[in-house]
Formats: sequence, C-alpha cells, structure tokens
Amino acid sequence: MNRNTLIKLINKEMPEARAVESEDFNGNEGGIWFRGSEDCHEEEPIYNHYYNSATMGVHVKLDEILKEHGWFAEPYDSGTLFAWTWK
Repeated sequence: MNRNTLIKLINKEMPEARAVESEDFNGNEGGIWFRGSEDCHEEEPIYNHYYNSATMGVHVKLDEILKEHGWFAEPYDSGTLFAWTWK
C-alpha cells in the first residue's frame, strides 16, 4: 500500500495516532511519523517505549495495520515513532 493511502487508513482507524509524512518531522523521505505516538487509542498508548510486548511497545492495532500492508514501526526515541515500508 502506498504511503498516502496508508496514512489515510491509519488516521481513519486510529485518529489519535495523527499520522503524517516523515518529512514533517525531520525531512527524511518516505516514512510515516506518528505525531500522536504518546497519545492513547482505546485506552492503550499508540507507542510506549517502556512497555515490553510482542509488538515492541507499538499499539497492537497499529502494528497489525502496518504489517498487513508491508510496513514496520521503528522508534526514533522513547516518545517518537515512525513507520517504513519493507519494499
């Protein structure tokens, strides 16, 4: 799935994530930045660096959406999350 379509899907399914192009954060091209990575969706954080889980702290629903469409989550720091495509 292309980036813009995935951003729209994530923002529809999980508006708290506030997904935007990675260029809005630091100019790196091709990724997705989750401006709301420290916010919660369904009472669980979008990203919690300190939460030890099978998804490495990424909200289960977000992790599933990304994997289903050929993308993966990557932390920038303990409060900033990005996504990149495997392709």
